[in-house]
Amino acid sequence: MSTSSRTLRADLFLLHAPSVYDFRERDDLLFAYLSDSDSVNVTSIYEMYPIGFFSLKEHLRKHDLSVEIVNVAALMLKHPELDVDQLLGRLEAPVFGLDLHWMAQCHGTIELAKRIKVVHPDAVIICGGISATFYAEELIQYPEIDIVVQGYDTLEPVRRLVETIKSGARRLVDIPNLLYKRRTQSVERTGFSHKPATNYNDATVDWSYYRDAVDDVATTKLIMTLPNTGCAYDCPWCGGSRSAYRNIMGVKKTLISKNHSRIVDELKSMGPAAASTGIYALQCYSETRPRFHEYLDAVKESGYRQLFVEQFHLTPDETLKKLGASSQSYIMLSPESHDPVISKLAGRGTYTMEEMEAWIPRALDAGIAGVMVWFFIGMPQQTPQSISDTVDYSIRLMEKFQGQRVLPLLCPMVPFLDPGSRFFVEPEQHGYRIFHRTLEEHRQAMVEPLWHRRLNYETRWLSRKQLQDTTYSAVAALVRAKGQAGILPRAISQSILTAISDTQALLADMERAITLDGALPSSLRDVIRAYNRRVLSYSSDQIIPIQRPFGGRWFDDFTVPPELLAQVMSPRQQAPMPALTGSGG
Repeated sequence: MSTSSRTLRADLFLLHAPSVYDFRERDDLLFAYLSDSDSVNVTSIYEMYPIGFFSLKEHLRKHDLSVEIVNVAALMLKHPELDVDQLLGRLEAPVFGLDLHWMAQCHGTIELAKRIKVVHPDAVIICGGISATFYAEELIQYPEIDIVVQGYDTLEPVRRLVETIKSGARRLVDIPNLLYKRRTQSVERTGFSHKPATNYNDATVDWSYYRDAVDDVATTKLIMTLPNTGCAYDCPWCGGSRSAYRNIMGVKKTLISKNHSRIVDELKSMGPAAASTGIYALQCYSETRPRFHEYLDAVKESGYRQLFVEQFHLTPDETLKKLGASSQSYIMLSPESHDPVISKLAGRGTYTMEEMEAWIPRALDAGIAGVMVWFFIGMPQQTPQSISDTVDYSIRLMEKFQGQRVLPLLCPMVPFLDPGSRFFVEPEQHGYRIFHRTLEEHRQAMVEPLWHRRLNYETRWLSRKQLQDTTYSAVAALVRAKGQAGILPRAISQSILTAISDTQALLADMERAITLDGALPSSLRDVIRAYNRRVLSYSSDQIIPIQRPFGGRWFDDFTVPPELLAQVMSPRQQAPMPALTGSGG
């Protein structure tokens, strides 16, 4: 990347948009606590970009093309006075790439593309990823989108595309996996043929940029590793499952492993900073035991402070010992429900709660630092009563393992059931009803005032409204129990309970106004605006439920220098904020 005090230049800028582009001005929808599940350290703006951005950057770099990632969403959150149009004006490139990232960005991405077209009318705007592939035919119809790149591995098509456009040429017919517009606006298709069966997404993530990031409890310095592409399992709610992947990508082989030497190089790229860094190990549950053990050896050799791994089955004793020796390791289980029938319908059900409870002491004895047990809201045959029973089970689990580092967690499936998943494609067979089918319907749903109306699904057993209300009552009951058990400090527990109560009251006021008057009064809009500003002024999650300042996360922006940011600020006129009680989320 070339820089000056005025501009940044690259061959390709990868931009990550906020979920709702104009979130800073919205006083007609609520970015409510738990409307994004609060399961990871992000806000309802979904400011975490896909890790595949790194693969594109590295692959193109090896071919002498410069690629830079600008997290517009994170910059807008951290700098409320940021003028996005001015920022875009400082980015010079022939190609701009955008993501939909599991559809959470479907509103913001199209709106950001519009702004790019205004500022850079001659630039080419491309979009790719799983959701973009699923909605490719609809996505290419938006005037702002010039090219859709289909597929999960788009390294070579994007490399050839950027080289072609950089050279000034526009002949794209020989580049596979493209849908693109000709000057007549007619759509051309080059065929979805680039589907390598080996060396999939074969690029090494370079984490060296993150070495000097601030490390404290609030930011939780953490990187991610992805040792394979696809999935070995077939959870029917997931758009990355075996069957969804096969249908969306048109392939038979749905799991391709990354070269182990690349994974080792990724881990080593943090250097000595690994000692103050944790790893969230994605998709280790799809790894063979020998490959997973090799990975754990590499983690230990690199000296990482912490390791978080998801496990589909109960981890066997030999692997538990390897985990315990590799780092301060935490295992994340996702049975989805304590009820074995619901768990199996959700694509899990590989162990009973009795088997899990017998396994936990072995895990802790092997040196595992903690076990997190995730339960999901929105599964087949799940009723308000069964969710209440899950809460009761979680409380019994905490009582049984009091002080032994066992943490049950509960979150709703929001905002969308994944397009392309079996539940989405075959809803009636599984007891689901789909409200938003098209990309545009999902875009409009993202700006619904009430978050239960953003949901693209309900089940035969839970309406959208019930799903929202049951989520608050269930999470509140679990948080209250954690406070009483001392798992959460009383002050934090009470803060969360107050936030839930405030959110429920505000949602009820909004629904009443919309039902009775068809509109939100200005006085209520003032309260909504204040609530949104407060909730979107920090990030949080259910594991460490504290208000965390922005900055220091791997996906925060590390590209735009402070001196340039200072030049693209525009003071915003903001109305006074009414007082709110509680933490606001």
